Amino acid sequence: MATIGLKNLYAAPLTDEALKTYATPVKLAPAIEANITPNYETATLYGDDRPIEEASSMTGIEVELNVADLEPEHYELLMGVTKNADGVIIDNVNDVSPYVALMFELPKADGTKKLYVYYKGKFNPPATEATTKGESVEFQTPTISARFLAVEGGDWRAHLDTSDIDADAAVIAAWYNAPYTPTPVIP
Repeated sequence: MATIGLKNLYAAPLTDEALKTYATPVKLAPAIEANITPNYETATLYGDDRPIEEASSMTGIEVELNVADLEPEHYELLMGVTKNADGVIIDNVNDVSPYVALMFELPKADGTKKLYVYYKGKFNPPATEATTKGESVEFQTPTISARFLAVEGGDWRAHLDTSDIDADAAVIAAWYNAPYTPTPVIP
């Protein structure tokens, strides 16, 4: 079934990539739009005057999020900066954004939803865009962009459709407690 929305946008700082551990997820401002594009590079081997084999490699995931606002504490979290004693954030060319996981859901018309987590990405400061108020009011909202990668072991995303008969209710209930990691299989 098709999705009908976007909500519950969370970010969780990556604390240990090898163990796939994260700090507590933080709910960001209401999400307006998300564009997430996995990028692949494909190479073709030619022989006997024809293509005989192809191989692909993921080169990264481009993320653009339009949000209702970018609160100072969320800016600090995503950009790796801190406010000074005067409450002012000063951006510096030497700032290093932390790696974070991104979590959200896509509601469906039947009341179920698709849950997503992208495991490792860094955000860039948003562009400043503004338009003067004219005869009618027009909302102006920030768009933030990031580049996501796979974590050690190759995982780059987890997703769950809650309408799936195999969907674990406990996993659904805990989705925003921490980025999903599989339950270890005990032999």
